[in-house]
Amino acid sequence: MTPLNFLAWLRAELRRAGIRFLLTSGQACVFYGIQQTTKDSDWIVALDDIEKLRGLLAGWDRAGACRAEYRSICGAPLDRTYLGYGWTSHLTVVEQATGTEHHVDIFGKPPRVEQWETDRENGEIASRHVVGQMKKTDRDKDWPIVFSLGRQMLERGDWRGVLHLQDAGALVDVWPHVPHRERRELIRQRPLLAMIETSPDRLRRAIAIERTVWIAINQARYTCYQRPWKEFYRRWRRQPDMQWPLAAGFEQQHEVLVTACAEHQLPVNPFDEQVRRAAHAQARKDAAEIMAASSAELDEIVPSIDVLLP
Repeated sequence: MTPLNFLAWLRAELRRAGIRFLLTSGQACVFYGIQQTTKDSDWIVALDDIEKLRGLLAGWDRAGACRAEYRSICGAPLDRTYLGYGWTSHLTVVEQATGTEHHVDIFGKPPRVEQWETDRENGEIASRHVVGQMKKTDRDKDWPIVFSLGRQMLERGDWRGVLHLQDAGALVDVWPHVPHRERRELIRQRPLLAMIETSPDRLRRAIAIERTVWIAINQARYTCYQRPWKEFYRRWRRQPDMQWPLAAGFEQQHEVLVTACAEHQLPVNPFDEQVRRAAHAQARKDAAEIMAASSAELDEIVPSIDVLLP
């Protein structure tokens, strides 16, 4: 199967199993016409349906057309408790006839996303707003995508598009058209919008400071999952009988991984409230150092912790 054919097949499989899902990230951007293609796929799955998803993957072993495997860098088990605290499960789906591999990442609580939201025209695709939030990463290539998603939202009458625009001129041009009833909430989520009327000459620098904060937030959050996973994996690898990846059916792979996580202490919630607040403080500190920004300037620009880390 081509990547697009695989996506169509997997969507049909999830639908048939009664699993609530949203296709997000790169493949959603292909759907929105912003990217041409991407091999991997990211999916948000309702936490209450994670057990159904495991059953579907285990059933593929018996059916014989495809098989699911945890990748060697597997993240957390496909378990609602782990995924509910922000972990990701990294899977490979292998076509039995050809050996073609498709990488699939499963989110239960995706980063920077407050709530489940679908595209207006396709209820199986994450909304542009959700994809835009997920794309606010430390990768330079993601930021033009954030901007394009914001543009598309505005073209469709969704004023939240101004939360994603990355150009001062574009913000100045569009803001007069934003209904006054919408503005307070938009400014709450993105404080620099208030500068459009008071000090538009500062917008370009404000956008750069804000992006620095988003980058630092993403790096801090990722590290909070990456470090304990590496420590867990090192402890697991010291065991003389350790075998991973495991040449077995998905159900057995899952049981082995869950047992290992319990025995070798992969923390369920490495990003607790204390760590979350520390990450927010560190992001402000990074922005102050990189952009030579004062505390008062950061107060004008940096979104609240509930926006950066919902």
